[in-house]
Amino acid sequence: MSPHRKTTIRHFRISNDVLLSILEYLDPPSLWRACKAFRRIYSLTMEYQSLRYKHELAVSGMKDGAVAYSKAPPISRLHLLLDYRKDWLELSWNHEHRLQISLPAQVGSSGGFVHQIHSHEPFSTLELSELPSCRKNRPPALTRHLKFTTSVIDRVIVDLAQVLVVTGRVFSQQGRIGIQLHFRDLWSFAKHPRARALTYEFSSPSSAGAAIVRMTFLVCGSKLAISLEFSDGRNKHLIMNWLNFDARWLDDQDIHFLDETYLLGASTRSGSAVVSLYNVSKITSISVVREFELPPTWSNTIMKFLPNSSPRSDISQPSDALFYAAPETRVLAISSTPTAISHSEFYPMNWLFLKESYFRFPSRKDGFRVSWGQWGQYSLIKEIDVHPSAIRGPCVVGTKVFYVENTVHSTRSHAHSSRSSRLRVIDFSPFAEPVEYPRGWTSVGPRASLIPVESRRSIPTSSVDGLPVKDIIATEDNIVLFLEPRQGHSSVNVLTFGTPFEGASRIRH
Repeated sequence: MSPHRKTTIRHFRISNDVLLSILEYLDPPSLWRACKAFRRIYSLTMEYQSLRYKHELAVSGMKDGAVAYSKAPPISRLHLLLDYRKDWLELSWNHEHRLQISLPAQVGSSGGFVHQIHSHEPFSTLELSELPSCRKNRPPALTRHLKFTTSVIDRVIVDLAQVLVVTGRVFSQQGRIGIQLHFRDLWSFAKHPRARALTYEFSSPSSAGAAIVRMTFLVCGSKLAISLEFSDGRNKHLIMNWLNFDARWLDDQDIHFLDETYLLGASTRSGSAVVSLYNVSKITSISVVREFELPPTWSNTIMKFLPNSSPRSDISQPSDALFYAAPETRVLAISSTPTAISHSEFYPMNWLFLKESYFRFPSRKDGFRVSWGQWGQYSLIKEIDVHPSAIRGPCVVGTKVFYVENTVHSTRSHAHSSRSSRLRVIDFSPFAEPVEYPRGWTSVGPRASLIPVESRRSIPTSSVDGLPVKDIIATEDNIVLFLEPRQGHSSVNVLTFGTPFEGASRIRH
């Protein structure tokens, strides 16, 4: 080749038809990144409904559901998703449904149901009220309501994906404290077909004089955790396989299932606060895979994992949802609250956030003990500058964190006071634009890749009857407010987001 001959570089323009065929193969996050890099791809994506739907899924941190496109085409899903995302961004719900519950009763929510337990010795009644969902084409008028009569129970948890109801009660017999569990089918209330037996009983490991003050359940596939809080401040957790009833106790302050194989536990070991990663694939041989040190100031605090109600995996997502929160974007949150709060000195709460996927790769070449200086680079910490008694929640749904702040406003004469409640949200949407961190973020890890976008809204007095909020539960479709009881009744207000799809009757399963 002559040294004076120039190399010719030719550019070929791919036709829109070919480019569209390529883009159809991309998953939502990949399509979003391509749109960010190439203006032409972004223009095509905004022009074609199926691609724009994928783009909006990525922006919203969602995935496409299993419902066939013949029943709900992309354009219908897109319109529904746009309304759904707008409502959550503006904290603007489209429907309120009030439940008036006679006391005494145990009231809570799990598995897409509000449940209430009424004791009528020697039996109990369990009422389950399904929560509405625009994604499942189940408007309030079409929700299901179930009522069962059973032996005396204290607690219940519902797992809709497994059609499972677990009930439990604490009893005392011959000087011992025991717990009795029942494993039932959600629809028939008979023994669950996969459970080894209908009933399982075990003795509490409590010491003399220590009573059980609280019992809670967690379900993750074949694994069940029964957490007991005792009057002396100790916590015990029975980790069991509810299919074969293998079981073992753990002593951590709190626990959190990553999946059926791995579980996190928060505790204080040798004077240091740590998060332990357990392998629970075989209950009879639970082992600690790794320990992660928490900030030194957390060693004398009460540590809690904040529940995340979104699906842990694609397998556990509901089959009738048009779209659902992407499991790989789930945010893990841990709270730290001072053990003693005096009136003369204020110690703020701290909330730690990071991507849950950080713990899903235990094969990393980290040592057994990972320092806070190392893994704290992937975390954010927010300091809550109001008294812990004013906060209800928080709870997590996918990448969003919700909590309520109750406030009391006094008049000049102090003779009268008024109450108000504010709903607050911290949104860690996966493709948010970088912004300056708001006030209160005391630790920002350089590798956290989480961008918090905070917003708030005053809850109308008509939505809470002027009462303070006692507790809050959030799902992918609803915020459930549990109000302080009044005159022998407890009110539960269900705030539903999203607009029901007009073709609901045609695509119901």
